Amino acid sequence: MDGMDMTDTPDHAALAAALKPKEERRLLRGHLWAYRNEFQNLPEAGDGSLMDVFASNRKFVGRGFYQAAGGIAVRLLSCHQEPIDEAFFAARLDQARAFRAQCFPGSAAYRWVYGESDGLPGLVADRYGALVTVQTACAFYSPWAECLAACFLRAEGVEGVLFRGDGAPRLFGTLPEAVEFELEGLALQLDPWAAQKTGLFLDQRRNRLAAAPYAAGKRVFDGHCYHGLWSCHAAQAGASAVMGVDTSEAALATARGNAERNGVEGVCRFECADVEDALARGESYGLIILDPPAYAKTRVQLSKALTRYTALNKAAFDSLESGGVLVTCSCSHFVDSGDFHEMIKRAASGAGRRAWLLEMRGAAPDHPVLLSMPETAYLKCAILRVE
Repeated sequence: MDGMDMTDTPDHAALAAALKPKEERRLLRGHLWAYRNEFQNLPEAGDGSLMDVFASNRKFVGRGFYQAAGGIAVRLLSCHQEPIDEAFFAARLDQARAFRAQCFPGSAAYRWVYGESDGLPGLVADRYGALVTVQTACAFYSPWAECLAACFLRAEGVEGVLFRGDGAPRLFGTLPEAVEFELEGLALQLDPWAAQKTGLFLDQRRNRLAAAPYAAGKRVFDGHCYHGLWSCHAAQAGASAVMGVDTSEAALATARGNAERNGVEGVCRFECADVEDALARGESYGLIILDPPAYAKTRVQLSKALTRYTALNKAAFDSLESGGVLVTCSCSHFVDSGDFHEMIKRAASGAGRRAWLLEMRGAAPDHPVLLSMPETAYLKCAILRVE
């Protein structure tokens, strides 16, 4: 079927659109975004409509869905002219779950679907024990919400699916009274209605473990601590004291509950404050963790974002004891690895400190990077020794 002419489309529900000459090359190498300016023409289509993409020579390239707004016109679902139906979604979700079972044997907490990397562009799903939380900004998935939920609910132990799409959140199945689960040795509880995005930031799960050994016997500062997971790991690893700082009082309430749930409430203290202001108080720490939000959500914001990252990291360098460790992160896709390294060097130089890179890390393996799509790599986590 893959060599069919664009007049021979087997699924009449899929519209057809032709690319300009040579614009198919990136897509044939595995990229899943067809940009609006790459098409000769685009048919009139509703947001989320199925659309087949053809090269200028009328050969089939891929089947995906149309987006009415933004630079990306079509997100590709398949390189075959196959039906997009319940069987299609079930196969993708089963394959994704089987991979997570390899990554985290016996765990019921993981990113189940990581968008393009799992062949479901624009869709993210996390599992937290009996609950699966789903998030998408793509209109295509909303009519499929019930179907997707049914596929998730077939997995052993899943009782409810919370779907956040282009309307009000929808619950399928039942929502457990208390969503309780274990993540890398921590006993946690989640309020899915109040949490950001899909719940927790699972991408840092292995990085928190990598940082924990440097906390033993040290005073630790956890900046942008959110639900306190870095703090709890540091306390479990033998930190003498942990200060967690965030600007969300609701997140800090959850962090305090997590510390108590894991028996480290006597070591961890949480404060609602600006992270740079808290670092400027003149106290020193043996381990500082910086896990800020994405400062650059668009390419236009890159310059200002790097200025903010530099100021934040300089404040951390100023507050580190000699021989201390800095764990610094960026989840901004538009801040690439080169930008990130240069920012750290500028911050260290501005503080008059020497630093050695011990590890450069990325997201956990349930956030796999699709090699043909560098856009799927976004998280940078550097662990540095500082004199």
